Formats: sequence, C-alpha cells, structure tokens
Amino acid sequence: MMLIVLFFINQNPDLQKLYNHATTSLVQFKTEKDTAFNQLINMAQDTIYEDTIMYFLISQFDTKSASERHALKDMMLKIGIRAISFIVDKIDYRGSDIEDRCLKQSLWVLGEIGGEGVVEPAARFIDDVSWQIRSNAYTTLGKSRSAQAIPYILSGLEDTVASVRKSAYYALSELATIDELEHLINGLGDEHYGVRYACVKGLTHLGEPAITRIVAGMNDKNTENYFFIIALARIPEANDDLLKYLNNTDPAGRCLIYEAVKDITILEMAAEWETNSLLSKYLKVKIKDLENSQ
Repeated sequence: MMLIVLFFINQNPDLQKLYNHATTSLVQFKTEKDTAFNQLINMAQDTIYEDTIMYFLISQFDTKSASERHALKDMMLKIGIRAISFIVDKIDYRGSDIEDRCLKQSLWVLGEIGGEGVVEPAARFIDDVSWQIRSNAYTTLGKSRSAQAIPYILSGLEDTVASVRKSAYYALSELATIDELEHLINGLGDEHYGVRYACVKGLTHLGEPAITRIVAGMNDKNTENYFFIIALARIPEANDDLLKYLNNTDPAGRCLIYEAVKDITILEMAAEWETNSLLSKYLKVKIKDLENSQ
C-alpha cells in the first residue's frame, strides 16, 4: 500500500484519466481497466487520498452512461461500509437535470452496500415528491436487511403510485416477520399484480407460520384466490391445505396445486377426475417424471 501511495504522490495522478480507464467498456483495454479500477480502490482506502478519491467518484454519479454507473457501484461495493458516510454527505445533490441521476445512484449504491447505516439516509426520501425516488428509497430500505427499516417501509404500502407500493412490498418481503403477516395478506388484494407477487414472496419467506392465515384469507374473489394459492404452492408444508381446494378452484388454480404436490398417489387420484384436457396431460407427464426420478 505504501508503494502505491508513494507512486501517486510522485506521479500526481490524473483522476479523470484513471477513471476513464477504469470505466471503459472497450474489451481491448481490459487489462488497463482492471489496473485502473484497482488503483482507484486502493487510493480510496488510504487515509491520504480517501477524501479526494471518494468525493471525485461520487461526483461522477451524474453520468448518463449505464456502464459507468455499474462500474461506480462496483467500486463502492469494494470500498464497502466506509463509502456510506461520503455518499450520505453528498446525497442532497440530486443531479444536473430533472432525471435526479445522482440521487438515484446514491440510493442504489447504498442499497447494494446494505446494513443499518443506510436506513436513515434512505428513509429521508420516502416522502419525496418524485415517485421514482420514493420507489428507490423503499428498495434501498429493503436491501438494508435491517429490522430498523420496517417502520419506514410500512408507510409506503398505501402509496398512491402502484410502482412505489410494489417497491415497498418487495422491501417488506425481504424483512417481514410474523408481525407483518397481515400487511402481506392485505397486499394480495392490491390492484397491481407486482404488489401481489411481492406479497407472495414475503409469505413464502415466512413459510409454515403463515399457512393458517393464508388459508383463512381465501374467499370468492378469483384474482385474490389465485395469489393465495401461489403462496401456498410455494410453501412445502401447505400441500394438504392445497388439496382441499382442488374442487373449488379454476383450472389455473388447480394447475398451481398440481405443481406443488409431489405425492404420486394423490396426483393419480386427481388425474382420474380432472376434466381439463391440458391439465390431464400435465398430470400424466408429471406422474411419469416422478416415477422415473425414484
């Protein structure tokens, strides 16, 4: 490390040139790219250059280049938790135009780093006027993997913009405990399919403790039942409960149930009375595959 520091003290490095090499997408310069990338990381982790390098890299967050944004994200991940304070220090700068690229990049990178340290900075933007920023903020909170984020995430479940609700529910699906079960159940009835799938993910994450409540939530609304069934189908311990609904659901629901069941005897019984030709063929193929795998 000291040799690297002495080298750059003597060479007075051109940061923009080094950055350009580190973020190039030209394959023929891969060696130069990797070298420059590692040099920037090493300098950012040295107390002499840390401030200069970090603030320089963060100043590049406004770039319109997708490859540069990904390279910057990778650099920040390599630097790790130490990068958080520098990003937060400049997080109020949204960018040079209405696209808010700097802020979006900051939230994205914070989410990729994760941890409790990103919760409060991200939570500052859950009420932002821009729905895209609100959505990004909830995504970051979910990626924090911190229980401290849950109270903030819950405030997004009723957002008027469906994409924001989806982000909030997906964030909740990453962190939900049994205490948040009712929120996930309620979300299965949301008008936006993305929200419903997010709730399925969360219920699957909860697993067996959620089965009784999922079953109790079944009703006459086919759209809601469809997603209740998906949730049950993804929880192995719910097979018995799924079978109870074979005679009370449509072909799409039965297909999900058949997909979840691994018991050949039960599948053979279902094949005897299944009236949908496609499902009958599906059952025969699945039974054969299960027999061959034994």
